[in-house]
Amino acid sequence: MTMRELEVKFLNAMSELQSTFEKQHQTWQASYNALQHELEQSKARETALRAKNDMLLRKLNTANTLPEQHSLVRQIKVLGAHLDALAKDAAAFNHHLNNQQKNSDNFSGNTP
Repeated sequence: MTMRELEVKFLNAMSELQSTFEKQHQTWQASYNALQHELEQSKARETALRAKNDMLLRKLNTANTLPEQHSLVRQIKVLGAHLDALAKDAAAFNHHLNNQQKNSDNFSGNTP
């Protein structure tokens, strides 16, 4: 095989590799964008739940005495548990996005 034939094969292989990389990068970018959108929606839901929780806490604080089994107290406890779960989900989601972005940057040769 001549040097020219080897060079053509090499250039074709490099072109195919570049094309594959670009397609994968587009797929990752679309996935990243979708996850970012989901994160924003989760943050909006969290904000709404926090506002509702604050309103319920204000109601609780303005009440004179509330027995432990009062429905408002139970609702606040349930809401607090939901907020804790949302916070954990958001932290895990952020961690996943950061890792995905780092992996994408590492693969593309970019450095932060």
